[in-house]
Amino acid sequence: MNCPYCQKQMMLGYIQCRDGLTWTPRRQLVAALSVFGRDSVPLSNGAADNSRTVYAYRCAACQKVIIDCDTSAKSAE
Repeated sequence: MNCPYCQKQMMLGYIQCRDGLTWTPRRQLVAALSVFGRDSVPLSNGAADNSRTVYAYRCAACQKVIIDCDTSAKSAE
């Protein structure tokens, strides 16, 4: 994948978190079960059988990270 900021090649890897990854439109208290947060979107994209690991593209040139929320993301292996 090419970086949308600088157009250089991005490296596919992983972002991992013990309690699962979610995106929220505003800062809020993190619930014990974060998937139940108001307006939250789980970022699971097929990197693992759970929501604790997602594929992410990193640009070494401009230090941006992109997470595709699509569950059909390509394998990094």
